[in-house]
Amino acid sequence: MYIESEKLELKSTLNEWREIIISLSAFANKNGGKVIVGLDEKGEPVGLEIGKNTLEDLANKIKTHTDPVLYPSINTLTFGPGEIIEIEVPASDNKPVFAFDRAYLRVGRTNQKINNSQLRELIKRYTLPDFDRRPFEGGTIKTIDWDEKLMAEAAENYGFKFKTPGEFLKKIKAASGARPTNAAYLCFAKNTDSMFNALIRAARFQGDSTVKFLDMKDFDNNLISAVNEVIKFIKLNTRNEIVISGQARHKEIWDYPLEALREAIINALAHRDYNDPGQVQIRIFDNRLAIWSPGLLPKEINIKNLGQERRSIPRNKLLVEIFHKLKIMEVWGSGFRKIIDLTLKNGNPAPEFSEITGAFVITFRKREKIGGVNGGVNGGVNGGVNGGVKLVVDFVSQYPGSRTGAIAKALNRSDRTVEKWLEKLKKTDKIEYRGSSKSGGYYLK
Repeated sequence: MYIESEKLELKSTLNEWREIIISLSAFANKNGGKVIVGLDEKGEPVGLEIGKNTLEDLANKIKTHTDPVLYPSINTLTFGPGEIIEIEVPASDNKPVFAFDRAYLRVGRTNQKINNSQLRELIKRYTLPDFDRRPFEGGTIKTIDWDEKLMAEAAENYGFKFKTPGEFLKKIKAASGARPTNAAYLCFAKNTDSMFNALIRAARFQGDSTVKFLDMKDFDNNLISAVNEVIKFIKLNTRNEIVISGQARHKEIWDYPLEALREAIINALAHRDYNDPGQVQIRIFDNRLAIWSPGLLPKEINIKNLGQERRSIPRNKLLVEIFHKLKIMEVWGSGFRKIIDLTLKNGNPAPEFSEITGAFVITFRKREKIGGVNGGVNGGVNGGVNGGVKLVVDFVSQYPGSRTGAIAKALNRSDRTVEKWLEKLKKTDKIEYRGSSKSGGYYLK
């Protein structure tokens, strides 16, 4: 049974969206709270029906009419004859939060406008620098294990020399007394496991839903190093084609444009909202790859015009500056256009940009395979041993008579790994070795 309280508000319909947003503002300015839509004032279900774009429209309205922008958790549940929507926000770290240019505070079961004296007190207490410039609370410059090789590379680009990590961080204005800033920790610590939402999560799913995992990995190294590690994971869990053109070097084409993915991942890491407890996620399905970044686009940027607009409005200015100095991103607002162009050049449909329950999502659709012997060899892993076994089958079907070493080299795997896959295929009577030990090879049955 649901009863309204200082942390719970009930609404029967989304027609009350203005009141919903005001309640979220009031909760954020107090101790956090939840709005449930689809229940009457007695807590009884009204049979709410949720349309296709209902949640996205609601998230966009919350984004448009709150300042600083709230990123609530929005979930739907079956309840009685219909559904309910749960919208929850924690207490904000950046008070006051305004709704429709007014600030509200939750008092008992009511939302009260904050008066001028209360407003001044909130501003005094909660005015904070941007997240990336705040002192990192999980350690000091001396206690953190730094990637000094990466620091040296950055110092060369900045144009100075240094003797200690502390000196380096002070020169790039990424230190606050004895502590590094959050940006310094994210970029130059050897690992970032002391900041939970800095973790990057990647997974390969079976089919087109998140029900069954085929492979998954978490990355807790610094953001700079993590980019290459994530790309390696993607390559292991997708396919490529080697187009035999008759030239000295054959052309390698992947299911998804790797350079566009790299650009999108860097964008997600640099521009995400680190006040959001969520993590950057890479979700790989049979037919698409999606990159989820916590936080929505700035209000000034229209998601429908990302390919045309070239304006950079960084949320994390120090983080972006470091990325720029390390020459892994530019600051001219052309990243989305680059992503689109690289995707089309690879033969994929244009990427799709969307905002879903407080996250910015870029979805890449899988490239259609060329096919045929000259279409090449399929690479990548579809997940675990089964994916490796399929790789071997695909390769041997294209190149019958191949030996273990040749298969391992083509698939970029060790001989031992390929031998295990071959052994499994032999046990299931799908492949056989023909010929002598010196000149024979593997054939499909």
